[in-house]
Amino acid sequence: MKKLRNILRALRRHGFGILRIVTDRAICALAARRIKVNRQVTIARAAGRIYRFKTAAAAWDKVRLDRLRSQDLEQMSRALLKTLRYQDTANLVDFATKVGRPTLRLELARTEALWRLKDTAGVEASRERAIALISNPTSAEISLIKNENQVIDLASRLELLWMTAPNIESIKNIANNLPVESAPKRNAFVYWDSGFTNAPRLVKTCVKQMRKIYGEELVELSEETLATYLEPAPQLRRAAQLWPANYSDAIRVGLLARHGGVWLDATVYVSENSVGKYLDSNLFVFQYNGPRIASWFMSAEAGSYQARLLYATMLDYWSRNRKLKNYFLFHDFFEVLYHLDPTFRQEFDASTKLDARPGLIAQKLLWQPHDSESFEAALRVRPIQKLTYKPGKKPHGKGTLFDALKRQA
Repeated sequence: MKKLRNILRALRRHGFGILRIVTDRAICALAARRIKVNRQVTIARAAGRIYRFKTAAAAWDKVRLDRLRSQDLEQMSRALLKTLRYQDTANLVDFATKVGRPTLRLELARTEALWRLKDTAGVEASRERAIALISNPTSAEISLIKNENQVIDLASRLELLWMTAPNIESIKNIANNLPVESAPKRNAFVYWDSGFTNAPRLVKTCVKQMRKIYGEELVELSEETLATYLEPAPQLRRAAQLWPANYSDAIRVGLLARHGGVWLDATVYVSENSVGKYLDSNLFVFQYNGPRIASWFMSAEAGSYQARLLYATMLDYWSRNRKLKNYFLFHDFFEVLYHLDPTFRQEFDASTKLDARPGLIAQKLLWQPHDSESFEAALRVRPIQKLTYKPGKKPHGKGTLFDALKRQA
C-alpha cells in the first residue's frame, strides 16, 4: 500500500513528466550495466535530469565539445560543479566563450567554480561578464550576482528573482492584509503533520525535551490542529499533500507572522528557553553565508515584516505554480527578498548574526558511540541543536547517540 501511495504521489507531482523520469532511470541503469545506449550524450542528458551527476559527468567526458549545443554545455557545467571539478568547469566555460557560445548560466557556473578555487580576481571579472549578459540589469539582479557571501546556484536564484519581481507589489498587499494577534504570552511552535503519537522515536525525545524547557509555552501542532493558530490557505493545499517539507517552511513563517514566538523543527533538541531571545530585529534566523539561512529554528515578533513578506511570497508562489522549483525554495526566497526589498534587507542586516553550523554539531555525533559529555559539550556551544531521525546511507547502530536518544522517548 505504501509503495502504491508513493507511485500515486509521484504521478501527481510530475504528471506525464513521470514517463521522462522512468525513461531516464532506465537509460542510467542500462549504462551502469555497460549495455550500449545510443550515444553518450543521451546518457549524460538523462543522468543530469535525475541528478545523477557522477554518471552525467563521466558521460560528458566522452562527448566532443564542439558538437554540443549551448544547453548541453550548461548541463555539463552543472554536472562538473556537482562533482567538485571546479577547474574543469572553468575550462569548459573558457571554451564556450572562445567559440562564441557564452550564456548567463555558463558564466555563473564559472563564477562559482572560480569562487571555489579562491580566485578572487577571477570571480569579480566573471561577475561583471555575467551582468553584461543581462539586458538592462536591475539593481536587484546586480546585488544578487555581486553578493560576496553566496555564490552557489546563482542561476537558480536569478530565475526565482525574475519570477517574483513582477509580483512584488501584490505580494506586499497580501502581507499587509495578513492578520496579526499580539498576545502577552509568546509560544514555541512545533509541528508533525500526522501528530506526535505516531512520530519517530527520536522526534518524540526532542519534543519531550521541549516540554521540559518551554512548559506551557510549547504548542504541539498537527495538520488537524493547525487551523486553531493559522487560517487554512487553499494555495498551500497541493504543497501540503505533495511536498510536506516545503509546506512546513510556509506554515512556520505564517505562524510567526501572526503570533510571534519561536519555531522549532521536530528534530531540534534544546537546553534553554529561547522565546524572545536574539530579537534585535523582528525576525531571527541562524545563517550560513550572508542571507543564506537555516530554517530549523526561527524567532519573531508578531507582525514581523520579514515573516509576513516571506509567508505572502510562499502564498503567491503556490497560487501561480503547481510544481516545486527546488527543495530549498523557502531559503532561496529569503535571499531573493533580501536583494529585492530594501526594508527586508535593512531588517536582516540589523538582526543578530549567529552561524548555523554550531547548531549541527550534535547531528554529526548521532552515528558515533554514545558519549554524554560530547553531547553536553555540543549543547554548551549552542543550546539549540538540529538532529535528524533519518539514517541516510549509514544506519544508526546500537550504542550510538541516536540509539541513546531514541530510548529516551
